[in-house]
This record gives sequence, C-alpha cells and structure tokens, in this order.
Amino acid sequence: MNIKDLLKEDSIILDTTATNKEEAIQEMVAKHYQCGHIQNQDIYYQAILEREKLSSTGIGHFIAIPHAQSETVNYPSLVAMVSPKGIEYDSLDQKPVHLLFMIAVPKEAGSKHLEILAQLCQILMDEKIVDQLIHSSHEKEFLSILCHDLEKKEDQKEESKELDIVAVTACPTGIAHTYIAEKALIEKAKEMNISIKVETNGASGIQNTLTKEDIQKARCVIVAADKKVEMERFHHKPLIQVPVTKAIYHTEELLQKAMSSNIEVYQSSEQKQETNEKGIRRIYQHLMSGISQIIPILMISGIFISLIPYIQNMGIESEYLTLIYYIATLAINIAIPIMSAFISDSIAGKPAFIVSLVSSILLINMQGNVIEGIILGYIAGYFVLSLSRILRYLPKDFQSLSPNLFIPLIGSFVMGVIIYLTSPYFASYISLMTQELNPVMLILIGALLGIMMSIDLGGPINKTAYTIGIIGIFIGRYDLMSAVMLTGMLPPLIIWLTMLITHIFNDEERKQKWSCLFNGLCFVSEAAIPYMQKNKYTIHYPCIVASAIAGALTMYFGCSQAFPHGGIWTIMFINQPLYFVFSLVLSTVIGTLFIIFTKYLLSHFHKTRVES
Repeated sequence: MNIKDLLKEDSIILDTTATNKEEAIQEMVAKHYQCGHIQNQDIYYQAILEREKLSSTGIGHFIAIPHAQSETVNYPSLVAMVSPKGIEYDSLDQKPVHLLFMIAVPKEAGSKHLEILAQLCQILMDEKIVDQLIHSSHEKEFLSILCHDLEKKEDQKEESKELDIVAVTACPTGIAHTYIAEKALIEKAKEMNISIKVETNGASGIQNTLTKEDIQKARCVIVAADKKVEMERFHHKPLIQVPVTKAIYHTEELLQKAMSSNIEVYQSSEQKQETNEKGIRRIYQHLMSGISQIIPILMISGIFISLIPYIQNMGIESEYLTLIYYIATLAINIAIPIMSAFISDSIAGKPAFIVSLVSSILLINMQGNVIEGIILGYIAGYFVLSLSRILRYLPKDFQSLSPNLFIPLIGSFVMGVIIYLTSPYFASYISLMTQELNPVMLILIGALLGIMMSIDLGGPINKTAYTIGIIGIFIGRYDLMSAVMLTGMLPPLIIWLTMLITHIFNDEERKQKWSCLFNGLCFVSEAAIPYMQKNKYTIHYPCIVASAIAGALTMYFGCSQAFPHGGIWTIMFINQPLYFVFSLVLSTVIGTLFIIFTKYLLSHFHKTRVES
C-alpha cells in the first residue's frame, strides 16, 4: 500500500480558511467523514487530540502530519491540506505550518500508520517538492507532484532488469549516518549511471529490504555498516564490506570499486566469519553493537539519579524518592550485562548472548565494572564461537542440542570460573581513573575529547570518544560525558551561526540553517557532515579547534552529567549548567570567527596567486 492508493483528489483541501491548529484538525476530520473514511467525526477528533497530547505532530519545515488509530476508521486513508498563509501549530521549530497530512488508520491495522508516515517523510524531505505542493493551484496538480517521485521509483523497479549494486547501510545508533550514507550512495550512483538499491538498517528498523531477487540480479554487494547485519543472504556474491563513513566520504571510490571485476566473493557459514574482515574493525563493530543498546538504559539511570535532589527539595514523600532511586540503580546494574551480551551476540549469535548475559550478572555481583564487562563480552563471544565449531564434530543427532544445552552450560561454567579467578583484581584501576586531576590535565583531556568528537563525526574516532564518555558514567567520572556531549553539539551550531551572519554558504545550503540549529541542540552532530566534508580547510578544521576549546572549558569548569544524550534539553540535569551553556556559546562564536578568518585568508591567498 502506498500514498497514491490512500489520497484522492476529493480528499485534498487547497487554500483552507483555518487560522489555528484546532480549526485545521476539525476541517480535516470533517473531510475524512465526507469522503467516507470514518464513521464518527467526534470519536476520531478525540483520537487525534489524544495523539497531539503526547507531542506535537508539527514536524517542522512548514509540515504537520497528525495521525491516529481508531475503531471508527473504515480503512487506511489520507487527507491533505494546504494553508498559503500558514497556521500556528505548535511545531517543533515554532514556525507556522503550510502543509498538513492527516493519516486515518483502523485500530486493528497495527503499524500501518508508521509505514504511511515513513513514505510521507521520505517524499517531504525534498524542499522543492514541499514548495511545489504549497503553491499547487489544483487538486490534480497536488496529487501529481506528491506521487511523481513514488511513481518514478516504481517505474525504475519495473524497467530495471538487472541491478548493478545492492547495498546495506547501518550505524550503531541508526539515527543519521545510516540515512546519510543511503542518500550519498543513491545520488552518486545516479551521477555515475549506476543502478542501485539501498537497504537501511536504522533506528526505525529495516527499510527498503533487499529481496532474494535483488541480490541475485546485482553484480556486487556493498555492506557499509558499523554494527551487525544479516550476512548469510550474500553467500557466493562479490561483496565489499566497509565502515558506514566510507559510503559518506568516499562514495565515488566505493562505487568504482564495486563496478570493477576484482571483488572477493563472500563465503558465509552458520557462524560469523571473522576472517573476511579486518580484525580491528570487527572489534570496533562488536563494541558498538553493545554500546548502542545501553544508551536509553543509561538515560533512565542518569536522569532519575539527577532528579533525586530536585525531589528532595520539593518535600515529596520518601516512598517516591526510594522508588526513583531503585529504578535508577536497577537501570545502571542491568546496563553492563546487556552491553556485554550484545557484544557477544555480535560475535557468535544468540548462544553467546545467553552465556554472556548470565556471566556478566555474576560479574556485577562480584564487583566487576564496565571494563570487565566489555572484556567479558569479547571472551564469551569468541569462546562460544570456538566451542560451536568444535561441537560440529558431534554426531548429527546431538548437534541439535548444542545451542540450547551444551553451549549455555559449558560456556556459563567456563566464564564463571574465569570471573571467580580474576575477581580479586577487579576495580583496582577505578581509583586511578577517578582520582582528582589538576586543572592542566583536565584541560588537556577535555581538548583531546573535543578533537576526537569532531575529527570524523560519527566515525571510529568519534565513537571511541563517546565510548570513553560512557565508561566515565559507569566509573563516576561524569565530567567526561559532559565534554563529549558539548563538543558533539558544537559543529552544527557553528555552521548555523555562520549561515546566519555570513554569505559563505550558498542559498541552497543556507535553507538548512535551522535544521543545523535544531540538530546541534539535540546532540546530533551528523547534520554538519555535508558541510565539513565539502569544506575541509574553511569548515572542518575550525570546528575541530573550537571543539577542543569547548572540551577544555567544560572539563575546567567541572560540568558533569550521568546520562549519555539529550543535548540542551537535559540542561537542568547537568552539574554546572550555566558554565555548560557559557562554554557552548563561547565556543560556537569562536568557531564561527575561525571559519570567517580562514575563509578570508584562503580568498586572499587565491587572489594573490591569481594576480601574480
């Protein structure tokens, strides 16, 4: 089911008279009723309002997509509305909304509304399409503009008898790099006249899934991933496996290599094949598979711990205080076993997950910490991988018992013995890592973390710095995480301010300035990648310098936090929040001035060369 099946000309409202959010919703609900999409206006109107209470569906960039599931809906359907004057809708970017889509889905339709939402968001990412829709003069024109890109993709699928390349993109958090890599591959392939299909493995799940037929047709497979993806399906196919950043920064080189004939054929097996990939990168991927799983758990622990002083000052009953403390403690205690288990799972699958989970719970009870948990994840994973290969020599009748009997029992016992023998040495290093540092050391560590966060946004060095921040949370060095988060927020904010006060960027690039601001405040530094990649000397290097200054300032001022994400929206839970904001603002201004100065120097240098 796609959008052109759901939206018809009679369910499009052009030039609405609605002046506010309530009137717009009422008019769109009425249109649903007129078109026979729903049985009862009042019930569906209340369902929409209940959804709006959770968070505004004004997603920014002049767009709102209200949606709800209800028993009064007859079948999945859409209503579209255009408001040339704009409607105050309480959007995320606080700007008026000009384009609205209301999705109606029956109660029993499961996640159907999410599929429709995803289709709409993909189309509406193109600002030109949004502008054309807002200025549509007729319903037929509106429908044609909206469905044109969709029809084009379907035509390409039908006409293409053979795909040159199929690709998979994935990153540990699945928020930005996955989709930036997808876009880079598709756009560069189009320039090079290469047919490609890209599967994304992001936070919203697997999208644009590669079929058996797609894989069979393709000449080559590209797997640009920093986490575990399903590889068995690529057996006996020419395959290139690279970090996701390779697909972003070296797209043309990657596609050229994929089109060459000298590509190694992938040989799969029932277990992970460590020999097909570089050892260091595999170790990094396994670690990221574990780290990415515990970010929301650490958010629960860190925010709840930070709430306790506020609750104490409010005089709330001690029972609630105890409850919040127990939740926070439980979250931090299960984080290490979960991280360890997913590291093992990345190495050797489900049997290793179980062995590592049980063993790491024992580890925590014997005063083990995060470093031991990471090491245990690797040891358990590789031990299970080796054990499963040995057990293949058992008679076939016994092999079915391996994953549910032999491997869990043997693996858990061996890991338990290792933990018992090494437990006297646990935590001896913690005192060294948590000791008070002099100001010079704090400044140097903060500056180093800042450089690491900005040098390859989302790449291995950036993720290493982020992992150091995560480790800091477990061992009580909360200042490391504050330095990491502030310096990760900085590059998009520097680019936003530069766009706002200068003409260094072209008009098309400057349209993204508010997106850079919002992403920067949310600690999504990947928004800066296209600009830093395009302008290494004038954008990237100044951002690195500014990030080093920011990291040094926040460590010097003693800013700290017990949670790994949230950006400016969690400022009230950060220790020394005013210094945090001061460091952020000052570093943003310094970075912007660096960009302006570098741009002036380069322009002057080029001018001098031309004259000479």
